[in-house]
Amino acid sequence: MEAVSKDVLASCLELQLDAVFLVDAAGRLVYVSPACEAILGYTPAEMIGRPMLDFLVVEDRARTIKEALVVMSGEARIGFENRYVHKDGHYVDIMWSARWSDEHRLRIGVARDISARKQAEAMQRATYAISQAAHDAVDLSALSRGIHDTLASLFPIEAMTLAIHDGEPGGWRAIYRYGVNPHVPILDWVHAQTMATQAVMSRQVQWDRDPTPAASSGQALTWAVLPMLTTQRAVGALMICSPARSIEAEAAQRLLAFVCEQTALAIERKQLMEELHIAARFDELTGLPNRRSFREFTATALRRADQDLSKIAVLFVDIDGFKGVNDSYGHTVGDALLRELAARMRRYIEGRGFVARLAGDEFVAVIQDEDAIGDIDTIVQGLCEALACSLVLHGTDFRVRVSTGTAIYPDDATSLGELMQLADKRMYVDKSGAGRKRA
Repeated sequence: MEAVSKDVLASCLELQLDAVFLVDAAGRLVYVSPACEAILGYTPAEMIGRPMLDFLVVEDRARTIKEALVVMSGEARIGFENRYVHKDGHYVDIMWSARWSDEHRLRIGVARDISARKQAEAMQRATYAISQAAHDAVDLSALSRGIHDTLASLFPIEAMTLAIHDGEPGGWRAIYRYGVNPHVPILDWVHAQTMATQAVMSRQVQWDRDPTPAASSGQALTWAVLPMLTTQRAVGALMICSPARSIEAEAAQRLLAFVCEQTALAIERKQLMEELHIAARFDELTGLPNRRSFREFTATALRRADQDLSKIAVLFVDIDGFKGVNDSYGHTVGDALLRELAARMRRYIEGRGFVARLAGDEFVAVIQDEDAIGDIDTIVQGLCEALACSLVLHGTDFRVRVSTGTAIYPDDATSLGELMQLADKRMYVDKSGAGRKRA
């Protein structure tokens, strides 16, 4: 069989989709096949004669040197992966097959672009990581830390802010901040909110570029403000500061957009769960704990009292003549009255225990402070006076009177049920004895 000529072999190399590199013992490129331009953006002439390490991502250089030494020792290698910097600045993932030619004193490597595969894997990891963070997080702050960890595994993050929007004009709230390094350009919060608003309205990333190179990497840093959107609404904005070359490329933008989409869904689910939790445990009108939460909180207080050999007092409060307020002035005024009285009760009891709304115009305070329990009659009188202070709603001056009933554990009762029954009974005795039907 006639030997294949060098020209034929060279022509075959030019047709390959994978790039072929020849690297001398000093690490300089002596040959690069034409396929390299499609992978890294450089022509062979732009690369030949330069150290191969010049084109590598800085973080991957040390382990690439170790791999080169293994190959130069005579061991053929297949499947080594590292990252190169494309001519336009984005990262390219490469998988290598390499061997050493002792005869020619050259390292022969075949490079395959696996960026698409790595990006798909990154998206899969990001989806799982964010879903796991959403499952494990007890609140939005913990979820934000999980999102930060996910992003940091994909990009060099110098600083990060995660902000959510409540739907109102200017309703931005930062729920997570990271980055205190002096070399990171400051993103003023007022400016950040403006950029976040522009991002969600345009549905496009907004950039705040700083031409000053970062001290840590020597690369110019940039702030990217990305919208976090679901099909239903604008959830918030992700603000990250990173070396410009690592996040401005098209591939990086696709990955960031995907992460933002997954993050928006995770935050929306977490917000929904928190809203359901609050709805199940707190009164929507007044924001006070509801009957269910009252029982849980009080049961815990009773156990603590048993352990500490201390006491708690349960104080029932009912607004006299409240039905007449609704009948005469309407439920809007009635609701406003309940909100104000709930706020007054909470302020008065603060530091001594907590207040809950049982139903309608019935409230209950649990007193845990020993000094207050020792002078419970004075505490009750003070609360009645605080609630009786003049209150103007919709042009009407209300002067509220309340009926109260108190029971102390363990003096008056030995269980939560008995304690509530006794306090409730004493409240109705007070109401019938006073004969008050006004508010």
